[in-house]
Amino acid sequence: MLRRIVIISLVLAVAAFAAFFASLNPAVIPLDLAFGEIEAPLTLVLVVCLALGWVLGLVSASFMIFRMMAQRRTLRRSLVLAEKEIDNLRTMPAPEADGGLANPQRDAEAGFLARTGNAD
Repeated sequence: MLRRIVIISLVLAVAAFAAFFASLNPAVIPLDLAFGEIEAPLTLVLVVCLALGWVLGLVSASFMIFRMMAQRRTLRRSLVLAEKEIDNLRTMPAPEADGGLANPQRDAEAGFLARTGNAD
């Protein structure tokens, strides 16, 4: 609620300043637009320039924002895959006492004993 009040107050203050500025500068100025010349009030020219600058700023910033959004999607997918891999690793059986290193002789003996039924 307080945020909304502050925003409305700022907008009203800017509008009041713009009205005051317009009343102090009623001059009409010529503008050469390369394809023609027009005369417009100074206030209108400034407002149009401000609006064009704002729009061009939004357009230029939107390219970076869209790129960052795409990067965010990619990172989220990578995170999901990494979390799945961690969950899979957590559900694996614990490695043996020898650090889980491969021991072909022991593995062969264990397989032989299991097939013959002589396992301890």
